[in-house]
Amino acid sequence: MRHAFVLACLVVLSGCASPRERCETAATEDLRVVDQLIAETQQNLERGYSIREETTVRTRFTFCGMPSRNVTFCSEPVTERREIPEAIDPAAEQRKLNQLLAKRAELQQRSAIAVAECRSAFPEG
Repeated sequence: MRHAFVLACLVVLSGCASPRERCETAATEDLRVVDQLIAETQQNLERGYSIREETTVRTRFTFCGMPSRNVTFCSEPVTERREIPEAIDPAAEQRKLNQLLAKRAELQQRSAIAVAECRSAFPEG
C-alpha cells in the first residue's frame, strides 16, 4: 500500500519536473523500490516479525436530513487500516535481504549509467 502511495505521488510530481528530472526519476525507480524493500526486510529482522497491513471497509450509519424535515439514517463507507504482526523465518528473511542487497548493487550500476545518459540527453538540468 505504501508503494502505491509513493508511486502516485511521484506520478503527480512528475508533471512539474523537467525532462531531465523525469528521465532521472525513471532511471532510478527500480533502485528506490529495492531500497524500500531492503529497509522493510531489515526492520523485520530487527523486530523478529513482519507487519502486514489489512484494509477493511465497513458501513457507518448516521443521522441525516434537514432539521425542518424528517431526519433519517444515512450510510457511508468507512475505510479502516490495521497492522497485523506476522511470524517470519529469520533465515529466509536473511536470504531475502542478501538477494536484495546483491540486486541493489546491480541496479546501482545500471542506474548510474542511465542517469549519465539522462544528463547527456538533457544537459539543461
